[in-house]
Amino acid sequence: AALPVPAQCPTMPCFGGADLRTLFVTTAGQGRPEAEAARLPASGCVLAMRVDTPGLPVAFFED
Repeated sequence: AALPVPAQCPTMPCFGGADLRTLFVTTAGQGRPEAEAARLPASGCVLAMRVDTPGLPVAFFED
């Protein structure tokens, strides 16, 4: 599935929330052109959106 992100450079998606149905996406802002920042103000932000399909929990390992 594809989700629209109001930024030119989404960088790091991860799932969160109690049900793992909140998708967090960071976006690149540093070093981006000023014209892009004016057109896409979500650059350099953390975005959160609800999704239908949950992510998977992180598996922790013991030493």
